[in-house]
Amino acid sequence: MPEGIRLRDLDVVGPDGPLVEAVNLDVIPGRIHVLVGASGSGKTLSARSLLGMVDLEPGVVRARLEVEVDGRVHRPYEGLDLASRRGRRELDHRFAPLRGTVIGYLPQDARGGLDPLWTVGKQVRTALALREAAHDGDPLPWLGRAGFAQPERVAGLYPHELSGGMAQRASIALALARGSRYLLADEPTTGLDPTVQEAILRELLALRDEAGVGLLFITHDLRLVPRVADRLLVMHDGRLVEDLPAGRLTELTSPSARDLWEATARISGGVLA
Repeated sequence: MPEGIRLRDLDVVGPDGPLVEAVNLDVIPGRIHVLVGASGSGKTLSARSLLGMVDLEPGVVRARLEVEVDGRVHRPYEGLDLASRRGRRELDHRFAPLRGTVIGYLPQDARGGLDPLWTVGKQVRTALALREAAHDGDPLPWLGRAGFAQPERVAGLYPHELSGGMAQRASIALALARGSRYLLADEPTTGLDPTVQEAILRELLALRDEAGVGLLFITHDLRLVPRVADRLLVMHDGRLVEDLPAGRLTELTSPSARDLWEATARISGGVLA
């Protein structure tokens, strides 16, 4: 069985009924899987389930998740009563070896994911200290890998002193410092100006191409798909309605995916590239 993340039969139910139903997806090293869909389609719930980050209400009631790293297979949802609080506590324990050390999370609000009382450099040093392998604790190489041209200056800044793009790069540096082999990037370019969006996309592409990181890139903007995707997944109303290689985007068959694609083409002047 090749190394990677495999999610099968994911169901997420809220107080008013199903929110996500029967979702299957994979994340493999050195590939970017782009998960798109309208707001409320279930994209973020599905991605957060890969880290056990879905609350009781809504809550995961069924899932088969396998994460294989270095020959070891983790199955954190197996055999748990996911509707019980005891099951949720056990789930946190089972996900502990995966969070950060194997799978990193880049939230849309990157600044909100940083500790406001610590400088960026101190946070990266702390992340390095959590790794199993020994490191010298120098945050500068990791900040450089995340795209900072002046890492020594950024290391001394606090989160409130960062722009949105800088906060995203700081989050990438933290994930790399923890040793994350997979990244769940939840709309990482939303709200950023075009030049900063381009820079973040370049960094994510470099992580795929140079570091072999596997990414699940979540967005509602189909204009980004031809640029970054190796595979496209489309969600609608809590279900995965398309799963196909990015080179076959003209073969979308579901009405919701076609509508999303055509609307994006119209606001892009008819060209998606």
